[in-house]
Amino acid sequence: MSALDIPGPTTAQERLAWSGLGDAPALPVNVSSNGRSNFIVVKSGPGTIYGASIYSNKASAQFILLFDAATLPAEGTIPAAVFTVAATGNLGLYWGSVGRSFSQGLVLCNSSTDNSKTIALADCWFDAQFI
Repeated sequence: MSALDIPGPTTAQERLAWSGLGDAPALPVNVSSNGRSNFIVVKSGPGTIYGASIYSNKASAQFILLFDAATLPAEGTIPAAVFTVAATGNLGLYWGSVGRSFSQGLVLCNSSTDNSKTIALADCWFDAQFI
């Protein structure tokens, strides 16, 4: 059985129960790096991301990688998705009201390469909304 064969939550109530955030004061929940960093663990464990904002103060463009993982993966790990943030720029990601589900957790990090994790300097500010 592959991950594509496993049905995910379809209703708001199912997503809430699946996320383990049943006592959250409001949904979605926000998490921020609260300063420059090279990664952020958005959520350990299953969940759904709805959006993320990334600011980079690097003088050149760099890659932002998304991992379906509970902790920061090892160097060389292949990401679930790749985005580019411009030099000294902002990147906004939005998956709409359905969101994007992750089975193990969600980690965002910057990288100097797009096809695998090669973590860069702590020069990004991360903010994400999830359940």
